[in-house]
Amino acid sequence: MEDKVARADEVHEGELREVQVGGKKVLLLRCDGALRAFGARCPHYDAPLAKGLLHEGRLVCPWHQGTFGARTGDLLEPPPLSGLTVYAVRVQDGDVYVELPDDAPRQRNMPMAGRDPRDERVFVVVGGGAAGGAAVEALRQHGFTGRVVLIDREGRRPYDRPNLSKDYLAGTASADWLPLRPASFYEQHGIELLHAGVASLDAASRRLRLDDGTSMTPDAVLIATGSLPRRLAAPGAELPGVFTLRSWSDCDAIVAAAEGAARALVVGASFIGMETAASLRQRGLEVTVVAPEQAPLSTQLGPEVGALLQTRHEEHGVGFALGRTVTLFDGDQRVRVAQLDDGRRLDADLVVVGVGVTPATSFITNATLADDGGLDVDAELRVNRHHVWAAGDIARYPEPHGGGRLRMEHWRLAEQLGRAAAASMAGQGTPFGAVPSFWTAQFGLRVASVGVGRGWDGEFAVGDLAGGDFTVFYTRDDTLVAAAGTRDLDLAAFSELMRHDRLPRPGDLRGRSDAGLVDLL
Repeated sequence: MEDKVARADEVHEGELREVQVGGKKVLLLRCDGALRAFGARCPHYDAPLAKGLLHEGRLVCPWHQGTFGARTGDLLEPPPLSGLTVYAVRVQDGDVYVELPDDAPRQRNMPMAGRDPRDERVFVVVGGGAAGGAAVEALRQHGFTGRVVLIDREGRRPYDRPNLSKDYLAGTASADWLPLRPASFYEQHGIELLHAGVASLDAASRRLRLDDGTSMTPDAVLIATGSLPRRLAAPGAELPGVFTLRSWSDCDAIVAAAEGAARALVVGASFIGMETAASLRQRGLEVTVVAPEQAPLSTQLGPEVGALLQTRHEEHGVGFALGRTVTLFDGDQRVRVAQLDDGRRLDADLVVVGVGVTPATSFITNATLADDGGLDVDAELRVNRHHVWAAGDIARYPEPHGGGRLRMEHWRLAEQLGRAAAASMAGQGTPFGAVPSFWTAQFGLRVASVGVGRGWDGEFAVGDLAGGDFTVFYTRDDTLVAAAGTRDLDLAAFSELMRHDRLPRPGDLRGRSDAGLVDLL
C-alpha cells in the first residue's frame, strides 16, 4: 500500500514526524536533505521514535538511548538488537508518498555472516549476560565465519535481565518476554550455546577448563562473566527465605516465596532493591526497605532524586528503615524476623538482599585483578596481547569522557562493551567511546541517567523535581559529568554533547526552567 503523508516542503531538516500509512505508524524524517521512512517504534520496548532525537545522522530512542543510523535504519547502539524497517519514499508534485508492503516486518535483523566449515578458528565467549549475548551476535555481524561458542553456567539463552526486578517480578510480564532471541536464531547463525561452568581460565595461554574437567584452548576468548551478588555476613543470612536477585532462577524462587507471603523485607536501597520493593508491593505484599543510607540511591543519583523516589514508594505503601542495618535474621525452618542495629525486630516472610555485587573473576589466572576484582582492558577491551578480551561488569576500561578507568554494572553499557569487544576480536575494532546510560522504573516513574557520574561533587536541578518533570545535572570541579531525570530529550542531547566534548558550563544551565540542550547540538 502507498499513502500520501506530507508536503515535502513542510518536513524540515532534522525533523522527526510520525505519519500513518494504511493505518500503520511510520517515522518520516529528513536527514542530509533527503526524506526517509522507517518503522515508527523502537524494536527494544516500542518507544515512539518521533519523540527521540536526530543528530548528525544518529537517531536516538527517547527511552533507553538505543541508536540507529538515520540514513539507513541500521542499529548503531543497543539495547535494541535489530535495525529499523526501511520503507520506500517518493516525492511527486511536492507531495510525499510512503510505500508500506503488506508483509513489512516490524524490525529488521542486521546482516550476519554464516558459519563457514573451512574457517577453523574458534572464538569463545564466557558468560551469557548482556555483554556475552551482544558479543556473539556482533561477531557474526562483523563477518566472523569460524565457530562461535557461548559458554554459560545458567544454561539459558541470553535474556532480558533488567526485567527480572521490574515487570517479571511484579507479575505483569510473562516468561516469554525474557529470552532475547528464539533458539532458532542461534542455530541459524551458527552460534553454539554450551551449558557449562568454567572452572579456570589461564589468560596467558587461553586454556579453559570446564567444571566437568574437559578443557579447550580457543583462538580468542571474551570474558563476560558479569557479577555475583554480595551476601550479608549477618547471622541467619543463609536461612531459607533470604534471597538475592541476579538470575532468572533467583527471580522464580522469589516469586514462589511471595505467593504465600504477607510481609517482605528488602535490604539495600540500590536499583535492584528499590525496583524489587516496587514489584513486591505490586504483588500485594507489605514491604519495608532497610538501608544504611539516608535516602535511596543517594550515591548514584543524589539525595533529591532519592527523596523523590522514596516519596513515590511511600505513596504506594512501602515502608523505610533508613540509616539502619540488619544485624541478624531469625526463624525456625525459614526466616521470620530481621533484627536491626537499633534493636527493632521486623517480621518478614521473605527477604531480598540487594547490597551490591562483585565481579565474577576469581576463576582467572595469569591476569592482574584490580582491587575491586575487575580486569583492566585497553581501549579496544583487550586484557592482553594473547587474544583475550573482557567486557561488561568486570571490565575497567579507559573512559574517554571523564578520564581514568571506569567499571560500571549496567545493562546497556555491558551490551555496548560486548559489541565493541566483538568488533575488536573480528579485526575491526576502534577505541571505545560510548557514553554510559542506564534507567530505572518504579511505580510508573521512569528515571534515566547518562554520563560518567562517579565521583561528582555537586548537583543542581532544572525543571520541576517534585512534580517529576526534571533534569538533574552532576558536576565535578565545576564541570558537567552526568545528568539524570525524566526529560528524555535533555538526556539524549546530553549524551550527544558529551560524545563530542561540547557540554556547556554548569553556570550556563543553573537557575533555568529548561536546560535547552537540544538547541546546543
